[in-house]
Amino acid sequence: MAADLVVDALHHRYGSVVALERADLTVHAGELVALLGPSGSGKSTLLAAVAGMIEPTGGRITLGGRDLLALPAERRGLGMVFQDYALWPHMRVEGNVRFPLERRRVPRALARERAERALARVGLSGFERRRPNELSGGQQQRVALARAIVAEPELLLLDEPLSALDPDTRAGVRSELATLLRDLGITTVLVTHDRDDAFELADRVAVLLDGRVAQIGTPETVFERPASLAVARFLGLNVLRGVSDRPGRARVGDSILELPDGAPTGPVALSFTSARLRPVSTGNVGEPGVLRGRVVGHRYAAAGHRLRVRVDGLDDVVVMTVPDPPSGDAIFVYVPPEALHVLPDQPSTAAARAA
Repeated sequence: MAADLVVDALHHRYGSVVALERADLTVHAGELVALLGPSGSGKSTLLAAVAGMIEPTGGRITLGGRDLLALPAERRGLGMVFQDYALWPHMRVEGNVRFPLERRRVPRALARERAERALARVGLSGFERRRPNELSGGQQQRVALARAIVAEPELLLLDEPLSALDPDTRAGVRSELATLLRDLGITTVLVTHDRDDAFELADRVAVLLDGRVAQIGTPETVFERPASLAVARFLGLNVLRGVSDRPGRARVGDSILELPDGAPTGPVALSFTSARLRPVSTGNVGEPGVLRGRVVGHRYAAAGHRLRVRVDGLDDVVVMTVPDPPSGDAIFVYVPPEALHVLPDQPSTAAARAA
């Protein structure tokens, strides 16, 4: 049965280093939430505290109303998939999946039946007799997932579940995993530093910075409407500073941008995604919404030509992808007002100041 996970004011130190600072998080029953953040942000520490690998310095964690911190790890009702899957190479697939039940002294026949049922749930019926080295990376991941759910946990924890895969297979396995996790319907927390993994797999994304949950929301909300300059910088969004001298427009370097309805006047920091930008002809120069700039970097990417454009009148650089490279250095870029998000102008965290 799925259950709500509630993390309340969780705090943890490693010596003098603060890893978590009053982090709050709620994961609803049956929901998948991704903890997304850079190294040292606290996401792995939070997962370890939930799993019972560490005893946090302070705070509270409940699952379905039960105080997890009062329980040993083996009694918390959790299933976990590790980065490297941690499969026993000398055991066959069924033995790997059955292992947690044998540790609990479940009768062998019943354990075998439940292992076969777990393998069926992850699409691996008929693989019981194979060994891990006879499986693809995606199949090994499914075995690890079957082992994690064989005891019917209330909460599933995934620690960088795709990091062991090579880039050529990662996207395909990620898509399969997204479908599989939704079909399972187990309350799930996933830790990752990869934006694409978080956005495709999760119902909601919690961005951790400096030991705190800096923002939580749907992937679209987090990406299109970051809560702070720190979140925008971490997600790799374009950010420009300007001054709005009247409602609905702002001067950004030597250009004028149209702002979304309700934008404040005065100094503004604007974030926007590369996908919303498009080059326009020189005939649009001077029109509101058109940035003037020069190409200062260019490389071919799978989706097209990735350009770094320095905005005229600023030191800031924006990144965009175009199907064909420009003929010269000068470029004019249209930024639709609905693509712009007005950020708090002052950085709110140490991560923002360092960005």
